[in-house]
Amino acid sequence: MSPRPLTISASLLALLLPFVSFGQRSGIGIKGGVLMSDTRSAKVTTNVIPGATAGFYFPLRAGERLEVQPELLVTSLGAGYTLPDGDRSSVRTLYVQLPVSAKVYIGNAFNVQAGFLVGRLMLAQQSTPDGKDDVTDSYNTWDHGIVLGVGADLISGLDLGLRYYGGMRSVLADDDVLFPHNRAYMLTAGYRFARLRAPKFTKRRR
Repeated sequence: MSPRPLTISASLLALLLPFVSFGQRSGIGIKGGVLMSDTRSAKVTTNVIPGATAGFYFPLRAGERLEVQPELLVTSLGAGYTLPDGDRSSVRTLYVQLPVSAKVYIGNAFNVQAGFLVGRLMLAQQSTPDGKDDVTDSYNTWDHGIVLGVGADLISGLDLGLRYYGGMRSVLADDDVLFPHNRAYMLTAGYRFARLRAPKFTKRRR
């Protein structure tokens, strides 16, 4: 499959970067958190299961109340299922994700967020009462969707966030019936361990 979603995300970031001015909020941070995920499907009812996410984020100041934030994350998603005989099953997936969000500040710390996310599947594993099976080949390599959320970025460098991810692509390969899409609610905490400031320019004397 052609990595078109990754191209779309890279193009979006390329369009935004010319408007970015590195300021007091800009920096590099590390973040992690917990999540609850399932898969949305009109044909199958799934149960939420816990997961986690961790990685780096790069907040870039783009105005007085605007920030552009690319991230590089490793995220565990998945869903639970009830089998016809009543037993429980689950599928856990591991993705490398690249979200790019725009953050609009309401006040000095509180912000609302919206953006686009591209994920590359690394592993898919199904657990049943009989054991575990690798089902990576049954899943699409690429996933993409929208991210929406709220956050609080504190002056200490601590960033807190609550985010929803809604996938826009079926996670199953060669699927013409179920069309399940990833869905997750994430609670994260991050810390900006490096801050970038705008360079100072001295006026040239004539």
